[in-house]
Amino acid sequence: MDVWSITVAALRRWYILLPLLALSGAAAYAVGERVQPEYNIAASAIVVPGRAVAEIANPYGGLDDANSVLGIVLNGTETQAEVAAAGLVPTYTVAPTTRSTVLNFEVRADTPEAGVATGEMVFELAREELTTRQTNAGLPPATQYGLDVLQEPAVTAVVADGKTRNMAIVGVLGAALSLLIAVLFDDLIGLIKRARAHRQERRAASESEAVEPGLDPDDGRPDDLAPDEGRGEHVDMLFGSRNDGTPPVQDDANQSESPMINSSGRRAEMVAGSSRPR
Repeated sequence: MDVWSITVAALRRWYILLPLLALSGAAAYAVGERVQPEYNIAASAIVVPGRAVAEIANPYGGLDDANSVLGIVLNGTETQAEVAAAGLVPTYTVAPTTRSTVLNFEVRADTPEAGVATGEMVFELAREELTTRQTNAGLPPATQYGLDVLQEPAVTAVVADGKTRNMAIVGVLGAALSLLIAVLFDDLIGLIKRARAHRQERRAASESEAVEPGLDPDDGRPDDLAPDEGRGEHVDMLFGSRNDGTPPVQDDANQSESPMINSSGRRAEMVAGSSRPR
């Protein structure tokens, strides 16, 4: 079945296709309403130097190096596991800016509260990392690098990709199923009509072949009596000859003439005898 045949069959069964498409649309809408939107949370921080000059070298080196190290540590599996253990979103991303001390944070969460809490925890873990490593190196707190928040974690966008995707999937599947049902219904109706027409043809053929016993199918006369048989015999009897050349045979009942016929015959003989010459 080609595309044109499918289209014609679907249009022919529009009363099946349209309700099914309406149901598919309603199902897609219901699925979309059940999908909750997601929230993008973003924040940024900067690594700053200490208030005093350190007499010993900083274990991180420069500020840019400290920023890169923080990116590696915060994106590590240990830190993500710690965030997940706190019931927050471990799928965040920390991206240090190249040749800069700015640290960018992003996360997508089911609720704004979870995303904001995740950002705050990640920045707190960054501060702990800086403090622990520099303290272990013997740097006084006044000379240690610190982390200042430039942008607090906040919702930057509401994402409905899952909702749109699920609605599209349900809508496409529903439309395909509706088309399939309409085409199959059209094929089923066609099969029923063809079977009914075939039965009617067979019934008509059977009735035409059925003939009443003892009758000629052409004119309904008995088979033992030809069309001209009997009629010719009556005509031959009237005109005095038979088909086989033998003289007509009169019945005993016809051999005796009626009195009127006998008297007429004698009168005719008397007239004929008187008219003869003597």
